[in-house]
Amino acid sequence: MVGKLKSALKSPVSPLALRATFLAIAIFWLRTGDFSFLKFLIFGTLFLYLYLKPPLGATKFIVSAMILGITIIFAPQVSGLIGFYVNLALSTLGFLLLGIKNLIFTRRQNLYYLMHLVLVIGLASLLSLNIISPILFFVLALFLFREFYIVMTPEKPELLNLVATLEGMLVVQAAWVTSFFPTSFLVSSAVLVLITFIFHDALVHHLKDTFSKEVAIRSIAVFAALALLISILPVWGFR
Repeated sequence: MVGKLKSALKSPVSPLALRATFLAIAIFWLRTGDFSFLKFLIFGTLFLYLYLKPPLGATKFIVSAMILGITIIFAPQVSGLIGFYVNLALSTLGFLLLGIKNLIFTRRQNLYYLMHLVLVIGLASLLSLNIISPILFFVLALFLFREFYIVMTPEKPELLNLVATLEGMLVVQAAWVTSFFPTSFLVSSAVLVLITFIFHDALVHHLKDTFSKEVAIRSIAVFAALALLISILPVWGFR
């Protein structure tokens, strides 16, 4: 057991995992208690240092890092157990970001997909709460979607800008529709993420030339299950 522990500590992955853990702790620390200029300064410096060193993959995931930073800073602080879960989720995103960037994880694409969808939830929540404007939401979503397709489907780079722009426009239109829903920002954000997931799933398989009847059936099943979950959110008290 001691030998395995020493071997793990000597692994080149261990310092990188430790950096990711430090970032997760820093995010939770920033989100806990009152904000101050000194707190922002310390966190911002630490965030940049941990993200940029080592520089491997820094430009590839820079949009995700920027949107995570925006969400961390501008997401409202919520007290109680829900606030704890929100802070924990943001801290986990920080760990995932560095883990994906620094090649800590082996199945990076699956984890990146998960992180990407959670970042979309964060952006959609900021829009639903009127913290960011629809124009800013579109610009951020455009670059986030472009990064997503570069990571997931690097085979056809000539189409990625067009696909990201069109999808961003569709999601903004969907956001405008959901703004009329007589529900909370949680339900509106969930609907936007559901729409984004369906677009992403179909377009990724199309760009990879792997779209099939089975993929379509699976997407429909996921859509139905998530739509059912969203429809019962008000029953659980998310109004």
